[in-house]
Amino acid sequence: MAPVATSALVSQGHKVLLIGTSSASASELTDARNSILSSVGSQGSVNFEQFDRLASISLPTSTYNTIVTGAVAPSAYQHSDAVLAALASTLLPGGGLSLTEPVLSGASSLPALHQLLQRSAADLLSVLKISGFVETTVVNQRQATAQEIQGLLQAWSLQSDAAALVGQIEFVEISAKKPAYELGAAAALPWARKRATNTTTSTSAPKPKPTATNRVSKTAVWTISANDEEDEDAELEDEDNLLDESDLIKPTKEQLAAPECGPNSLKKKKCKNCTCGMEEEGDPEDEQQDSNRWKESAITEVVPKALQPKSSCGNCYLGDAFRCGSCPYIGMPAFEPGEKVQLGGNMLKDDIDF
Repeated sequence: MAPVATSALVSQGHKVLLIGTSSASASELTDARNSILSSVGSQGSVNFEQFDRLASISLPTSTYNTIVTGAVAPSAYQHSDAVLAALASTLLPGGGLSLTEPVLSGASSLPALHQLLQRSAADLLSVLKISGFVETTVVNQRQATAQEIQGLLQAWSLQSDAAALVGQIEFVEISAKKPAYELGAAAALPWARKRATNTTTSTSAPKPKPTATNRVSKTAVWTISANDEEDEDAELEDEDNLLDESDLIKPTKEQLAAPECGPNSLKKKKCKNCTCGMEEEGDPEDEQQDSNRWKESAITEVVPKALQPKSSCGNCYLGDAFRCGSCPYIGMPAFEPGEKVQLGGNMLKDDIDF
């Protein structure tokens, strides 16, 4: 199987990693290397690595523009998560991956085949996306011939009829790319870049008041597009333009001080011959007394009783803060000695009628 060397993945000056297996012949690996060298030119390079060593060695990070794996027959092995993670790490940001792998195309008559090929083409695409690759595309997908299946069986050390397995194995060739950024990379958001630019280019001169011609319409401000995060020229509302001249005036101490008289003053009682309106609102102390009287009648009702359990500690009537842990009056309000406390008003009624 010829290696993939398309203009989308391999170009002049690229550094390419060619991955082969120990079952591949030296002549085919040499032909594959020469084919890629003709695409990268004299300024490019092609390195070789064995497939079975990828999970146990450390590849250099962010080194290769393109990786070609599984292109040299026999492509008999599936790429594990550890192998795909190693390939993603050694690729440069935006680098390409050309991957060829055998997959199951349906039910197999050979039980051992399900252990060797555990996923389909759709599963392989999902695994590549989970491993961090983007723009995953199936370039070619075809049924394996009897001769190719015989080569796979030899690589797997299995004895079976290759002709009987035709239609059960297929080769899928997938093209994918590494994102154009490294793991942990950071970038300023568009409005952060604009704020930094405005800060460096601003002068001490006062900013002119926005006019009707340079204001952005409300519809444009609140309309969000799916590509706004990637658009550096997206118009964003400047919060400084939302303030007018009156908002920038600092209030004086006299304006912040509470009035000496009136409903908003600190005085609790109305003046004699009141003219500010507190006369009509009434005395706040009288209203507070009425409110407390209503609360007392609505929440508790004290019924005097002559026969009451006698407190051994003398603190039962003072409230929960003074009562013992086993006090029978826990949860009841304070009361006078000799009085029985009962809940009154609507406290004994259900909130919901069934």
